[in-house]
Amino acid sequence: MSTDCARADWEMPQDDPGNPFKCTDEFAECVEKVKPGKLRIGSLGDPKNKILCIEQGSVKIEGPHGQWTLLPAHMIFVPHGRPYRIYTSADAVVGVVHLSAQHTVWEHEGCWAAPTNSLAKEMLGYALRWGRDRAADDPVANAYFNALSLLCKEWFQCSRMMWIPFGESVELKRAIAYSRTRLESVTIELAAEAAGTSVRTLRRHFQDELGMSWRRFLKELRMARAIELLTLRRLSVTQTALEVGFNSVAAFTLAFTSFTGKTPSAYTKDFFSSGSALAVGP
Repeated sequence: MSTDCARADWEMPQDDPGNPFKCTDEFAECVEKVKPGKLRIGSLGDPKNKILCIEQGSVKIEGPHGQWTLLPAHMIFVPHGRPYRIYTSADAVVGVVHLSAQHTVWEHEGCWAAPTNSLAKEMLGYALRWGRDRAADDPVANAYFNALSLLCKEWFQCSRMMWIPFGESVELKRAIAYSRTRLESVTIELAAEAAGTSVRTLRRHFQDELGMSWRRFLKELRMARAIELLTLRRLSVTQTALEVGFNSVAAFTLAFTSFTGKTPSAYTKDFFSSGSALAVGP
């Protein structure tokens, strides 16, 4: 992920008027395609759950515990009532699904990102026929959105992706910032030195503040960066492995496959062959 717009902590956003991603309870469940342009906007929490499906450009989302930088052919679930801040690139095109908070099956804490699989692409594209102006008592639409809500559990069951956590303590913020820019060589000893603390204390910060070990944090950081490099810059698997800190392509392939369910080559092939636009039904 790029470091030029990185934040080391979280500030509660303003509930901005004119938020193009917000849908109030006066509207039924619906889908719309949003072209916001270059935008920075926040919400204290929306009444509906939402899925943001990135078709073009890039979208960065910040929540209380971390940030996600999303690329085309990826989507993110944002639970209702969850504060967020969104940054969009000038060319961003986003499919936004607004789902009822009452019947969505959701198991994760906070936001969760995943690749846009072929079923999600087809179903979300078909649902574009039901915009904000659709009839609230349409039985077909209501049944369809109920099915979408139930499928969220399956679509977002992958490992946490595209996520960079925030720290609360100064030491953890420094360690995370240092690690992000030195993935090819970072160790916990070097991160602790950059943070001005001991290895033991830094391990405790990771566990107490993020609920994860240093090893798990580093794996998620490396995999998030690998996904970005493979899908955005189109680096080779070997180049990507080296840039995110693996000396062996075999070790990188094993770690990436365990994290995403696909080999790096298969992930890249699927990304570029599937196309990013939602498939709109007749």
